[in-house]
Amino acid sequence: MYEAAFVVAVIMALTQFVKGYIPGKYAPLVTLVLGIVAGIVYLPAANIQEGIMNGVIIALSANGMFDVTKMLHKTTL
Repeated sequence: MYEAAFVVAVIMALTQFVKGYIPGKYAPLVTLVLGIVAGIVYLPAANIQEGIMNGVIIALSANGMFDVTKMLHKTTL
């Protein structure tokens, strides 16, 4: 299950990279697409539906982690 944590970190990094080329309001959509692709291709799943659900969970985790770090960064400044 450690690979899921690494996938979340990679998705967060890729989303930050993509935000340099697209408006920031589309970042959650990019995260969702990357999460679904990672859930289907990289994470082990019994069938495609389980892979999609894993991807959605990964994407939501990446979005939540980004929001928490953004909020903590604002409070420390």
